[in-house]
This record gives sequence, C-alpha cells and structure tokens, in this order.
Amino acid sequence: MRSTILLLTGIILLIICSVYQIQHASLKEAPKQNASIMKEWDYQWLSKPNEPFDPAWIADAAPDKWQHANQAHPMSKRDADADALLLRVTLPSLDWDSPGIWLKRVYGTAVSVSLEQQNNPMYTMKRSYPYDVNYMLLPLTEAASGSHLTILLYLSDERQLLDPEMIIGDYDQLLPEYERYGLIELVFGGSFMFIALIMLTCLFFLKREQIVLWLSLCLIILCLGEIILAYSPALYHHFYAYGKPFLDLFDLALFLLTPALAVFFEQTLGPGINGIIRKFRIALIPVTVIVIVLWALGKTIIPAISLSLLQVVPLTVIAAIQFVILIVHAIGYAWRGNRDAISISVGYSVFCSVFITEIIMYFKDETYHLIYWKWGLLVFLLSLIAVMGRQFSRNHDQLVKYSRELEMFNREIQRAEKMELISHLAASIAHEVRNPLQVTRGFIQLVGEKAVNKDRQFLNLAVQELDRASSIITEFLTFAKPHLDDIKELNISEELSQIQDIISPLAAMQSTRLEVIVESDLYVLGSAEKFKQAVINMIKNSLEAISSVDGTVSIYANKAENHVIIRIIDNGEGIDAEKLDKLGEPYFSNKSKGTGLGLMVTFRIIETMEGTLRFSSTKGVGTEAVIRLPAINHPQTDRVSV
Repeated sequence: MRSTILLLTGIILLIICSVYQIQHASLKEAPKQNASIMKEWDYQWLSKPNEPFDPAWIADAAPDKWQHANQAHPMSKRDADADALLLRVTLPSLDWDSPGIWLKRVYGTAVSVSLEQQNNPMYTMKRSYPYDVNYMLLPLTEAASGSHLTILLYLSDERQLLDPEMIIGDYDQLLPEYERYGLIELVFGGSFMFIALIMLTCLFFLKREQIVLWLSLCLIILCLGEIILAYSPALYHHFYAYGKPFLDLFDLALFLLTPALAVFFEQTLGPGINGIIRKFRIALIPVTVIVIVLWALGKTIIPAISLSLLQVVPLTVIAAIQFVILIVHAIGYAWRGNRDAISISVGYSVFCSVFITEIIMYFKDETYHLIYWKWGLLVFLLSLIAVMGRQFSRNHDQLVKYSRELEMFNREIQRAEKMELISHLAASIAHEVRNPLQVTRGFIQLVGEKAVNKDRQFLNLAVQELDRASSIITEFLTFAKPHLDDIKELNISEELSQIQDIISPLAAMQSTRLEVIVESDLYVLGSAEKFKQAVINMIKNSLEAISSVDGTVSIYANKAENHVIIRIIDNGEGIDAEKLDKLGEPYFSNKSKGTGLGLMVTFRIIETMEGTLRFSSTKGVGTEAVIRLPAINHPQTDRVSV
C-alpha cells in the first residue's frame, strides 16, 4: 500500500512538471507573437425578452446608442433589461502574412461574429446550457483593414461585467497559444480523475478497515478533478455538445465533496471534541441526499425548483460550518502535536489563502479569471494524501505489533498449558517415589554400617545418588506447588546481601568476582525463602556459564516506575538465540547434566510473586537476566490477628 501512495505522489509531481512545461511554453512563445491587444471598442445593450437568439439582431443596433469603452474606462454594468450585448471593434492595418483575431474571452451563451460588408456571420455558436465563457481564433484578410468587426453575445442571467479580451496578430503565431489555452485545467482535472480511477482499482486489495478512508479520499480527488475540469473553458470549446452533462457532473461534485471531506476528517482526526465531527457527518449525509434529490427533480419533472438557489445556499452554509469545524479541530490537534492535523492545517490554510485572495480579486473585477486556486488545491490534496499514507503506515505498524504480541501470548499460553500438565504429573510422581526412596536409603545405610570398606564405598555412592534423586523430587514439588505461604515485605537490599554472603564462597572457588549494587528502600511482597531460591539458582547458572579466570557476575537492583528491577549480568559464554526462547521450558537445559527443573522453578516463583523474568544474551559476550517485581512504595507494619 505504501508503494501505491508513492505512485500517486509521483503522478501528482508529474502533473506539476507537465503544467509547468505548458505555462513555460506559453510564456516563451508570447514575446514572439508580435501581436497587439485591442484596447478600445464600442458596445450597445439590446433588450430581447423571451426571444430566441438570432444573429440578425446585429441589424437592430441603433447608431446613436453606441458607447465607447477602453481598458482605462471599462464598460458599465449591464442594463437591467439587457438580454444581449453588441461589441464593435475597428480593425487596424492587417499587415501580417496571415492575420487573425483571437477573442480570448467573451461572455455569452450564444455568440455571433460578423465582419462589415459580409452578408453572413463568420462565426456562430449557440449553447443550450448556462455556460458563457467563450474563446475563438478567427482568420482575417488584409482587405478587412479598417473595417468593423461586430460581436453579438446572448447574455446569461448572472454575469454583470462583460469586458472582453481580444488580441490581433499573425494567425499562425497566435495558434499555438490558442491551442494551449485552458489546457492546464484539462491536465489538472483529467489527471485527478485518472488518479481517482487508479485508487478505485486498488479497493479490491484493501482490508475492510482501510476501505472507508481510501474511498473517501478517492471521492474527494474525483470531485476535485471534475470541478477543475468543468471550470476550464477549453472543455466546452472542444466538446460543446456535451456541456450539459459536464455541468451536471460539476453540480454533483460540489454536492458530494463536503460529505466526502467530512468522512475523511473523521477517519483521520477522530470523532472530534464531544463527537462534533461525527455528528456533523451523520447530519450531513441525509441533507446531501435531500439536496441531490431536489436538484434532480428540478432538472427533470419540477422545473419550478430554483436550481441556482439550491446550488448556492446549501453549499455555502454547509461549507461554512465545515470550515469552522475543521479549522477549530485542526488547530487544536496541531497544537497538541498531532502530525495529521498539522498537515491538514497547512494544506487547508494554503488553499483557503489562495482561494480567498482570488475571490476578492474577482469581486473587484468580475472579468478576472481565477487561476492560482488550482495550485492551492493541489497543495491541499498532497496534504490529504500524506495524512492517508501516514494513517496506513500507522495501521501497518500496529498490525505488526499486534502480530508479535499475539505470537508472544500464544507461546505463553502453550507454556502455561505445559506447566500445568507437568505440575500435576510432578506432584503425583514426587509423592509416589519419595517414600520408597527414603526407605531404600535407610536400608542402604544400615547395610553400609556392616559392610567392608570396598563395599561401603559403593553403598555411599548409592546413597549420594538417592540424595540427588531426592533433591530432584523436591524441585518437582516446588514446581508443582510454588505458592508463597509465608508472604511478607522483603527488603531487597537485605535479601541480596544475605544471598551475597551465601554465594560468595562458591564464586571465590571459581575465581569469579561477585558484585552487588543495590539502591536503598526497595520493597516487594513475597516469600524470603522462595525469593532466595530463585535468585541463587540464577546466580549459580551464571557462575557455571563462566569458564575464564577473570569472570564477573554483577547484580543491580533499582526502582523504575512502580517496579523493582533486578539485573543479573555475567560475562560467560552466552546462549544462542534459538536456545534463549526455550529457557524455562520443561527438561531444557544448556548444561550437559542439567534437567532444566531449576530454571523452571525459578520462573514459577517469579510468576507467583506477580513478576516477570526475561533473558537476553550474546554468544561469547554474556547473559543478562532481568527480574521485574511490583514495588511497595511505603513499607507496611505486620498485621496482628486478635
């Protein structure tokens, strides 16, 4: 899944490079065009209520109603009863090899362009849907120099300022930039929709808990791609016959974008303060369904429903509420160090800053064409992809962690089952075998008193072996019944000091240095006898693992949080990694004559004291055993029963 996210990021970076190349080519080509911008024109408003568009309206122009406009003094706002606009341009001297005029931006749902002294219009276009941004490149001839070019525009209801943008120059030089015009939006929008389709194909490879987050981001990218695509005038210029479905998809994208964002934010930021993000998402989905149903009815069987009102009011209110909720939560979580919230805050802030700036410029000049909001949107989208990638990475790490914990729990369960079985078996065998052994030992001692020296030597050896068997049986009983009958507060410093006195002679015999470093005021609950048995057993194992004359066994005890930590470290031969996991298992021993029962009993004693025992070892370096026992912060006085 990480590779898929990297692929999406790579595609977006490729989009950025492609768009940069398009813009760079346009800027590089512009100075070579030797073109001039038409800075002056005449205009006249026409009132044609409830009349279908007719290019013959050009003949209805009143000679005394022409008004003059230029870039310094733009056109006035449209008349209240105006349905059409006439623009008249006086062509300059057309001394190019192949002159042409690029009407870069004129506004009208229907357009007709006529040249003076020509009977028929040189260009006519009529749309049946409410999109009014047009551009066209028209060829001219040198004979048209000084004549009037008249443009008839049938106006939409919303637009008030209608200043055109017109460039005249060599047709062949204007053609490359004309063909690239609006291509940036097509590349942006088409690429976003392509990315969304790629993400849809990846749904089949996701786990169930990942589908909602992935699908919400997929829907966000799809909606943003359609919004950018539908904003491009090139789409309606090249595919004007399909403009109506493009606009319908644009409306649907606007309706679906807010619930998709709500689901995405809930998946990444959580339910929010007092569950407000979740509550907003739950309320938003039925509202969106109702709005879409009303919109569909207004498009089909109930035309009385105001589509423009339905598109503006609900979307504005919902977007405003969502903006406030998102900003409050994103800033709040970012302040707490939530990296997802920081990414969303940065991306959303960049997009809002760019978009609000362009909206302000648009309200100052309605002919301003929004350009840079797409780049802000791209930054916001990258932040969302980064958040989703981080979320998937966290889920993967959590899954690996849970898998390791599950494996460890399974090992613990298997070990506990083995221990339970062996403890019952050990108890029954020990009780049945100990009595015959003791009787046999007694008779051998009696026989040994009357035996000759040579026979007595063999009988003493038999008694020693019976004693060894008895000690093994004692370990069996300790393993089978490790319960701490005499539980009291243990001062770890005192207990380890006594253990040091007991074990020091054995360490000295092996030329091994024994060091004990213990913090004061370390207390645990347990049986002193069992605790000594467990610790002495581990120290003996460390001594037996040391073969060099400069061996060292170090014992450290300190308090960490609410636990007493006892570490026993030796510089012996160490244990292989595959054998390390088997320590404490029945009948496993790293010693040639060991039974494994001693360490098994040690594990049971530590577990009975509600502690843990862990080993770490490096072959040829040494072994470390770490005991963690619950600490008592304040020693308690012994209770006296009355």
